[in-house]
Amino acid sequence: MIENAENEIIASVSVLIRKIPIFGNLMYASRGPICDIHDKEIMQELTEELRKLAKKYKAFVLIIEPDVKSDDKEFRKIVQDLNYKIRDDAKNFDEGIQPRYVFRLNIKKKTEEEIFASFHQKTRYNIRVASKKGIVIREGTKEDLKDFHKIMIVTGKRDNFSIRPLEYFEKMYDVLVPGGHMKLMMAYYEGKPISGIINIIYGKTVWYLYGASSNQHRNLMPNYLLQWEMIKYRNSKQKRYI
Repeated sequence: MIENAENEIIASVSVLIRKIPIFGNLMYASRGPICDIHDKEIMQELTEELRKLAKKYKAFVLIIEPDVKSDDKEFRKIVQDLNYKIRDDAKNFDEGIQPRYVFRLNIKKKTEEEIFASFHQKTRYNIRVASKKGIVIREGTKEDLKDFHKIMIVTGKRDNFSIRPLEYFEKMYDVLVPGGHMKLMMAYYEGKPISGIINIIYGKTVWYLYGASSNQHRNLMPNYLLQWEMIKYRNSKQKRYI
């Protein structure tokens, strides 16, 4: 954390430290740092503090995955001047902890009708299919995480990615749900859970963090309806800020 002369925080970064067998400690900053990323002096000062932290914990590498557009040439030059290496060749999840590219949907000052109309024709069709075929969307409880996790295991096997244990999601629920920062939504067909999503909510932004779908009834397009219901929920909350 860096403060200015008025004791105001002008830069911060949250660092996780994990021991890697044989190599030592790895330092990781998820979607950080948070500051004016185009202020080279601040970035340099923050980097120096991170170097001190790395020395203290005998870390062999620092990985940062900032929330920055890939075509931001000014930022790229600053971090390269500070001896960071940019992984332009990273494409898959196994080459980074966070996805390299994410998509954003701006719903500010838009009605549900306007948002729905902005979707591709096929997307609108799939949402209607799920509704007409009897897909039911419900907000999940902590107990429903068991069904979500079972479906997540199926998804991981199908798409070849590793799955966190149920306890991880339960811990997320305990920490984030009381403050209104997490929502589990499940899709049911004929009373059986067939897909689910976990969303993280902070301020005016929602992150679609985890999604799972079973191998059955995928033709009913439950995930489309799940995401649409979450968009409608967030849009109704947005109106409180506008």
